[in-house]
Amino acid sequence: KSVLENDFSEHLTLRFGAEAFNNQLTRNFEDQDSNIKSSFNDNLLSAFLEGDVYLSPRFVFRPGIRTEYSSLLNSGNLSPRMSLAYKTSDYAQVSAAYGQYYQSPNNDQLLISDRINFEKASHYILNYQVIKEGRIFRVESYYKSYNNLLKFDSQDPFNPTLFDNIGYGHAQGVDFFLRDSKTFKNVDYWISYSFLDTKRNFRDYPIEAIPTFASKHNFSVVYKHFVTDIRTQLGFTYSFTSGRPYDDPNREGFNQGTIPSYHNLSFNAAYLYKQNVIFYTSITNLTGRDNIFGYDYANAPNSQGQFDRLAIGQPAKRFYFLGVFITLSKDKNKNQLENL
Repeated sequence: KSVLENDFSEHLTLRFGAEAFNNQLTRNFEDQDSNIKSSFNDNLLSAFLEGDVYLSPRFVFRPGIRTEYSSLLNSGNLSPRMSLAYKTSDYAQVSAAYGQYYQSPNNDQLLISDRINFEKASHYILNYQVIKEGRIFRVESYYKSYNNLLKFDSQDPFNPTLFDNIGYGHAQGVDFFLRDSKTFKNVDYWISYSFLDTKRNFRDYPIEAIPTFASKHNFSVVYKHFVTDIRTQLGFTYSFTSGRPYDDPNREGFNQGTIPSYHNLSFNAAYLYKQNVIFYTSITNLTGRDNIFGYDYANAPNSQGQFDRLAIGQPAKRFYFLGVFITLSKDKNKNQLENL
């Protein structure tokens, strides 16, 4: 990987880069009746060119283009990207961005078929941010369209002739972030929230549906309080995630079930023994909530015609951690307290 950058003037900076990746994988599958060996070797070459064009002291335009070629897929792509940023004040800016992005199918899929192509996403992003005197506020909205997503047959998932790139989907949402280390003495806290609305028809999905990994609402609060008299930082974190969809074979439809929402309240404490030595402890899931992450269903129905299921939960109600963080640096005042 290499990147070259040059400032042609105070109004123009150009960057050129190139990357080369070699990905090789071999898999052997053996049982009593067969011995199946599959492998692939892919050389992925890419290059990009982008520039920073300062239209005024407050207005910056960044155009760019990226190209990729995969020897395994015997295919290439060309991706235009651009962004605009305008400083509305000394502390705030608004920006807009557009870009096309490509990615290769994952290794499991490439082992089955090389008669497939890159998957494509187009991003549209609008952002507003304020940074002033120990406070940060950021809001970002986006829309993403997905094309050429990989599809295969759930009844015959290892048949390479049934792989194609006819999948599609979209995602839209908004993210909020607020951090404040100024208002309250010795206190640093931040709040984040994201809303996501997405559907996809890809992989072995029979229809366009909400993916099982997508949750509509995500919320978290982090609070840190440094007690100077005892050189100790106390912290609490609360996380909430709304229920994700799952497919229930006992009901009609697809991905029609919803797992319970996720809640986690955690505590941590860091004692500054010396400037570069910190004793640290934390307890995850302080309340011992039994969060559920999904369900495993039986392969066949029971005598009542229902598929039995088993909840996928946490391996333990709580997780405890004790540690010592020692920072070795020329800067004797440097430590990891900000990251704990």
